[in-house]
Amino acid sequence: MFAGVVSMDLTTLFSANILVLSVFAISFLAMSFRVEPHGHWRSWSAANILLAAALLCFWQEQNLPAFAAYLVPNTLLLLGFGFHWHAARQLADLPSKISNVLAPASAYLLVAVVAYYVSKFGLAYTAANVIFTMLCIATISAYTSRKFRGLISAIGLILAFFFLAAEGALRTVHGLALGGPTGPGMMNDMIQDIHLMSALIFVSLTGAFSLAVSFEQVAYKHREAARRDPLTGAFNRREFQHRLEGLLQGTPNDTFGLVHFDLDHFKKVNDLFGHLAGDEALVEVCNTVKSHLRQDDCFARLGGEEFAVLLPGISRENAFRVADRLRERISELRFEFAPKEFNITASAGIYHGDGNQLLTTDLLQAVDISLYKSKNGGRNRITFAEPIAQRT
Repeated sequence: MFAGVVSMDLTTLFSANILVLSVFAISFLAMSFRVEPHGHWRSWSAANILLAAALLCFWQEQNLPAFAAYLVPNTLLLLGFGFHWHAARQLADLPSKISNVLAPASAYLLVAVVAYYVSKFGLAYTAANVIFTMLCIATISAYTSRKFRGLISAIGLILAFFFLAAEGALRTVHGLALGGPTGPGMMNDMIQDIHLMSALIFVSLTGAFSLAVSFEQVAYKHREAARRDPLTGAFNRREFQHRLEGLLQGTPNDTFGLVHFDLDHFKKVNDLFGHLAGDEALVEVCNTVKSHLRQDDCFARLGGEEFAVLLPGISRENAFRVADRLRERISELRFEFAPKEFNITASAGIYHGDGNQLLTTDLLQAVDISLYKSKNGGRNRITFAEPIAQRT
């Protein structure tokens, strides 16, 4: 009677896992036809299909030929987790090829075939768990990459794969210490139902969090697009204004720098080489500027060839050094569309202070005046703004 209850419980758990995996596989596949990019959706769908097939093989292994029962379930399992790894790297915009999927399962097959013919079944068991654990760790690594920072759903995926990695590590230790199974097939170790319940929790969590992290990433991209200039990737005027107001309303005596610059005689680029060349020049200038700023600095395109840089928490001397370095790097740029002797220069105005009791309009007007002093003084230079009288 007890054996019948356990058998029924296992049947229920196997069925529940396969059902949940199948539902998510269909959902991910359907999403791949509606949401771009579609690569990670299809990888998730393939992962769930393969894991469902693996569980079906484990469930029905007594009906399979011994060699197939020995090789196929773990191979499908590792292929499924290979696709999970592949999907995570696709979503993180990391390099990933189909070899990421095939290599772990192929390595297991090689070891397992050798182990089968020398009757060292524990070797295949240990190899499967080592590779499984490594796949979970690699997937965790992808979800901790920069692309997922700030995404709460990624934490759920990390925890789910961490749980499986820990279980895989324990089974590896078990295989090394006790030798694993003594024959082909799934190890019937009295806690099979616990593993299947854990698997059900895992597939439910990863399915839900995979959907959530993908849509959370889409929402983040939309938020970023609303803050960015579409051509250059620099922040736009609205984000710049927001950041500047934040600095002006911040802690008194926290000094910052504001550099306002534009490109000298930029109209001649469009006139001589065309508007596409002008766009290319703007992109190269912006990439150069961004590469010489700190992470917390705010570089914005205010319009046309007009730009601004906010430098929080910086001294007067260092603010000038940053502005002058940017001016020099811009003048050193050379462009494929123009002769080698052609260059672009920038003129800038700079403010430094705590902005205490100043309005944004006052500050922008003062730094704008200093910019035009640079223009009128011969261009390709930097001028500090005059002290600004505080409003009473």
